[in-house]
Amino acid sequence: MRLKFKETIPFFVLDNEIQIGEEEGVAGFLEDPDGSVKLLVENLDGSKDIEEIIHLVQKQYPNISDEEITNALEVLANEGYLENASLEPKLLTSYELERYKANINYFSLFTSYKENKFAIQEKINQTPISLLGVGGLGTQILYHLSALGFHNIKALDFDHIELSNFNRQLLYSEKDIGKNKIEMAKKRIAEFNPNVNLETTNKKIESTQDVINHIEGTELVICVADKPTLHLLNWVNEAVVTCNVPLVSGGILNTRGRFFSMVPKETGCIQCHIDYARKINQKQNDQFEAMRNIDYQRKNAAISPNVAILAGTLVNEAIKILTGMGESLSIGKVMEINFMNLEKKLVSRWEKLEECPVCGDKTFTYA
Repeated sequence: MRLKFKETIPFFVLDNEIQIGEEEGVAGFLEDPDGSVKLLVENLDGSKDIEEIIHLVQKQYPNISDEEITNALEVLANEGYLENASLEPKLLTSYELERYKANINYFSLFTSYKENKFAIQEKINQTPISLLGVGGLGTQILYHLSALGFHNIKALDFDHIELSNFNRQLLYSEKDIGKNKIEMAKKRIAEFNPNVNLETTNKKIESTQDVINHIEGTELVICVADKPTLHLLNWVNEAVVTCNVPLVSGGILNTRGRFFSMVPKETGCIQCHIDYARKINQKQNDQFEAMRNIDYQRKNAAISPNVAILAGTLVNEAIKILTGMGESLSIGKVMEINFMNLEKKLVSRWEKLEECPVCGDKTFTYA
C-alpha cells in the first residue's frame, strides 16, 4: 500500500504545526514541535509503502515507534485525507483519465484509502441511463450526464424548438427554431462529448408501454417530462415498477423545485404516495377531479438559474442511487428547494403499501 494525500487536499507547513486542507472552518491542524509530522506528511506522496515511510521517519527520529507512526497514518486515513496510490483504474483509458480528471478528484472525497477512487467514474461510464424530456430541466440534465461521462444515454421527447424556450433550454440556439428537440440534442451532445452514445426517441408518451419501450435495458430513469400533466407520472410509475428500474423525478413550481426518488421493491411507488395522500387528505381527490375536468396542463414559469439548481440536484440524486456515493435526500420522499433562499425541506414521505395496485403483493398488469 502506497499512501498519499488526495489531490484535492493540500497541506501547508506553518510554525510548529501542519495545516491540512485550505477551507476556513474545515481545515485540520496538527501540532509539530519537532518537525516529525512535517517529515511524515511530506513522504506521503504515493511513491513509498508504509514500511519505507516508517524507516525514513525513524532514521531522523529514532525515538518514534512503529506503532506511533502507524497510528498517525490511521488518523489521517480515517479523516479522509489519504488514498492508496497503488490502486489503479481497471477500465479507464488515458484519454478518459484526463477528460474526467476533475470528476475523479471529486469522487475521491467519498472513498476511503481502502477503496478505488476510479470505480465511481468507471461505474458511470458503463451504466445505461434513461431521460424522459429534453426541455428546460432535460437539456441541462443531458449536459450534466454527458459531462459526468455517462456514455450510454437514451433520451425521449416529442416537442419542437420555440423562441420561448431559450430563457432556460441551453442546449439549443435560435437557428434551430422549428426543429425537433431530440434531433438537435443528439447533434449538440455529439459535439460536446463524442464518447456518448445518445439513443434518441422522437415520440410523445401516450401509455405505459411507450415508457417501457424507452427505458428497457437501462439502470435508472430520470423523468422531467411534464405532458400530459395528469397521466404521465402514472405511466412512468407503472413502467419503472414493471422494469424494476429506479426513478428520479422533479419539476419546477414557480419559485420552488420539487423532486423525489423511488426504488422498486425497496420503496413505495408513486401510486403508494397518491393513495397515502388521499387517505390523509380528502381534498386531494377533489383537486384531482377539478384538474381532470379542465384537462389541466401546467404552464411554464422558470428562469435558467433556478432550472440549473434543480437539474443539478436531480443528477446528484441519480449518482447517489447508482454508485452509493453519499446518501440520497429523496428516496421515498418528496423534497422541495426554495429558490429564493436555497433552503430544502421535506414535503412528504410514504411507505410501500401492501395493497398498492401497482407495486403491492398482487401481480400488476398495466392497461
